[in-house]
Order: sequence, then structure tokens, then C-alpha cells
Amino acid sequence: MESKRDDLISATKGLLWQLGYESMSPKKVLAASGAGQGSLYHHFRGKKHLAAVALEEVADEMCADADLMFDESIAPLTRLQRYLGAERDGMTGCRLGRFANEQSIRDRTLRKPMERYFQHVHRHVVRALREAKRHKDLPKTVNVESLAATLMATVQGGYILSRVFQDSTYVRQATRGAWRVLQALRT
Repeated sequence: MESKRDDLISATKGLLWQLGYESMSPKKVLAASGAGQGSLYHHFRGKKHLAAVALEEVADEMCADADLMFDESIAPLTRLQRYLGAERDGMTGCRLGRFANEQSIRDRTLRKPMERYFQHVHRHVVRALREAKRHKDLPKTVNVESLAATLMATVQGGYILSRVFQDSTYVRQATRGAWRVLQALRT
């Protein structure tokens, strides 16, 4: 029985990334998971509950990836270079960031995993920037909170431009540009 629950969650994670919340339906989840309708309603109260559980798992996975990328045994600017230089498919977009333009973002239950992930990444970026300032790799005048928001917005904005122009290179251009800005700030 637990494997059907896992199948439903796995199918939902894929459909959320591919279609978004509003276009995902219980019928599509059932078709993708191979589970019966009874399984869905045995394990979940409905679409929103299933999506919330799936989004929590996605956030957990992405936070774990961020923890590896921002391993504190690595120099702070190298951590930031890893973040900005990570392989990204601009056409598929961020597994969580893509929900920002959906109406579902207003629902706290669905928004919570996204907030948690982006706060997690923000803390890592701020920590690396502060450490770089302490090591005198960045000027002491750099506002790390603002710069962290700028770097994160660059990644998410790169995804948006890639999808708008149907050209996956935009996300790479944006993140490479952000890295060049960081290098130019080096003292």
C-alpha cells in the first residue's frame, strides 16, 4: 500500500514540474502513477493535499542539493561559483520557482515548501558572501542581503527568459554574468 502512495507522490512531483499545479489533475496523476482512484483518496484528502506533500518532498530534495553545493569546507567564492555554475535546463525551469506565477502561490500550504527552499538557499548565499567579506575577497561595503537576493533573482530570471524565448542558454548567460559581477567585486 505504501508503494502506491510513493507512486502517487512521484507522479505528482513530475507532473507539477511539467505542467504546474493548475494544469495537473487527479486524473493525470492516476494515469501517470498507475494507481487507482481509491488509492489516491485513501492516502490524500485531494489534489491540494497530494500536491503539498509532493512539494514538501521536492523542497527537501532541493535543500539537500543546496547543502552539498554550499559545503562549508569549500571556499566561499567557490561555493557561490558552484551555485551560479550549476547545470540548469532553462526550458524545464526551477522545480519550485516555476510556481511563482500561478494562482496557487496564494495558498499558504502550497507556498510553504517554496518559501522554505528559497530561504534555505538565501541563508547559504548570505553565509558565503559574509565569509567572503571576512576573508577580504569582497569589499566590506557589499550589502550581502541585497547581493544574495540579486544572485537568486538572476537564477530564477534566467529560467524565465529561457522559457519566454524558448532558448535554454539564457539561464546560463544570466548566471555567468552574475559570476562575472562577483569577480569584478573581488578586492
